[in-house]
Amino acid sequence: MSMNIVATEVHNVYLNEVSKMPVIKMPVRVVKHDVFKYLGYKTLKDQKRSPLLEKEIDKALYTALSIIKPHASYDYFNFSIDKENMKVIFKEGPIFSGKYIIEKLEKAEKIAAVFLTVGDQIEKRSADYFSNGDYLTGLIYDAIGSVALYDLKSNFFRKLCERARLAGNGLTMGLSPGSDGWPIEDQTSLFKLLDGESIGVTLKESMMMTPVKTISVVYGIGKELAIPDEDHNCGKCNLKNCQFRSKPNIN
Repeated sequence: MSMNIVATEVHNVYLNEVSKMPVIKMPVRVVKHDVFKYLGYKTLKDQKRSPLLEKEIDKALYTALSIIKPHASYDYFNFSIDKENMKVIFKEGPIFSGKYIIEKLEKAEKIAAVFLTVGDQIEKRSADYFSNGDYLTGLIYDAIGSVALYDLKSNFFRKLCERARLAGNGLTMGLSPGSDGWPIEDQTSLFKLLDGESIGVTLKESMMMTPVKTISVVYGIGKELAIPDEDHNCGKCNLKNCQFRSKPNIN
């Protein structure tokens, strides 16, 4: 895997993909002020108040760049909708359930499903620091992993938008089991559709994935859909204390 540090404030590593589609090589950025935000420093003014913390973040970033391993496993799938039984049905066998996911996909012709992960090394490094009583450094590594995963998802979304636009399609925002009105139990259906183990991603009985810094996302794709301006609408998100929130919840 190649690695490139492009500036003191922005650090890039590169994505490896497992897919039937052509490989896209794209950088995953770790921006220092986003690490500050995840740690509770919401503005640039706040971030300049802690030179000691900035020094510790710089030290952690230097090491983290070599252990962040971004990977994606994804593919496209056709489906049908059974509104009477509230099911989204795939010819491969799995189903999605519930009114929420049907409403989100009813104008779509197919989906793109993806597992995105930055690997398990950064969470192991964070856990090591916690077990040794260095909670600050543990939190910093955890924040770096979260920022990298967040940026990986954003980059993947932008690439998916490019491909949809070239094909004359639009797409939905990202949909993840366990968020909004989609039951988390449908994680099992995603793992039947996609090969998570090829990139080291597995599903626990609790429906939580390992590595921890992993996300599963579904995008509806079709000609009746528009290209969204963003992958996620903070105004409709119920995670009110999210450090990455860009607008207030309006629900």
